[in-house]
Amino acid sequence: MNIAFLNSIEKETYGGMEEWIRLVATGLVARGHEAALLGRTGSRFLDRVGKSVPSADSLPLNISGDFDPIVINRIRTYLAERAIDILCVNFNKDVRLGGIAARINNTVRVVWSLGMNIAKDKLSHRLLTPRLIDAIIVPSEALKEEIVGLGFLNRDCVNVIPIGIEDISYGDAESLARDSLRKKYNLPPDAVIALTVARLVYKKGHEYLIDAAPAIIGDYPNLYFLFLGDGPKEKVLRDQVRDLNLSDRFVFAGMLDNIDLELAGSDLMIHPAKEEPFGIALLEGMRAGLPIVASRVGGIPEVVADGECGILVQPRSPEAVSLAVRKLLAEPERMKRLGQNGRRRWAEQFRYSTMVKRVEHVFQSTLDHRSHLTSGVGV
Repeated sequence: MNIAFLNSIEKETYGGMEEWIRLVATGLVARGHEAALLGRTGSRFLDRVGKSVPSADSLPLNISGDFDPIVINRIRTYLAERAIDILCVNFNKDVRLGGIAARINNTVRVVWSLGMNIAKDKLSHRLLTPRLIDAIIVPSEALKEEIVGLGFLNRDCVNVIPIGIEDISYGDAESLARDSLRKKYNLPPDAVIALTVARLVYKKGHEYLIDAAPAIIGDYPNLYFLFLGDGPKEKVLRDQVRDLNLSDRFVFAGMLDNIDLELAGSDLMIHPAKEEPFGIALLEGMRAGLPIVASRVGGIPEVVADGECGILVQPRSPEAVSLAVRKLLAEPERMKRLGQNGRRRWAEQFRYSTMVKRVEHVFQSTLDHRSHLTSGVGV
């Protein structure tokens, strides 16, 4: 198959769905398919995914409006010239730009991959979306129920494919990583590090963890918090930390291209999200053998088995986060057991190769049998 991925994410932003595209494109190319990347000119998406998939062709686009005829024509021409079979789209804007281009082309099938619920219950969405896409991929049953609940997308055409990530074996390097990580961020050798990997945006709930920190540090004075990620809330979060006189306890490391050291050298992962359809970061923590404390929202319970590889808590509650983290730190053997269980759960259910094969199957099935996504609406 010849597969194109269209993603109109802003130039400086790179998040979970961009990483999903990188993983899927890399895996599909390894299985003998061809991949192409369509995105904003100068975007981090095109640069980062392009480096991981050097054989992939790229089409930089000056994307503005949802129905820009110039962009639609460029996409249509590109799809035809490259003989694209499947166009995988991300945002609502991509559905319209890519979907219209594909329908004009009339041979390209469109698969909508959603990492969060961006389907809108508006007339334009009800009329257009079912007519512009042929299949949908989501990472969790929770997200499937959300979008199907809108009433205009056919349940049978929504495919749940949990995200999978590649294996990394830390082995004997883990003890070295612990020392290296503490030296990298100028932390004490005996520091206990709680890792949070998420963009600094509203839905990730960092503020609740910060509010929980004083009580946790009161019991565990050698605890430090490491935030990986960037985003528009960084200044607000830094100010919150400063107002609590905790600036020496929080490290804002920004967006890193490689976080293997941080995963291998940390002691636990905290994910206090208010909304989370899935959570690739949780898989990374489980694969690294980290015990997890996370909110019981969205698709998280499908990833982290409560009590087996982590503790799930009420969202938007600093008290719940504080209590769970303190309980965990009080039981080192339990932390170790939860971490081991998490790695085993990742290996059994969230392997990278399994995800790629399942995505490949959906793409091929969509080519073989075009799906009709309308539910009670004529095409």
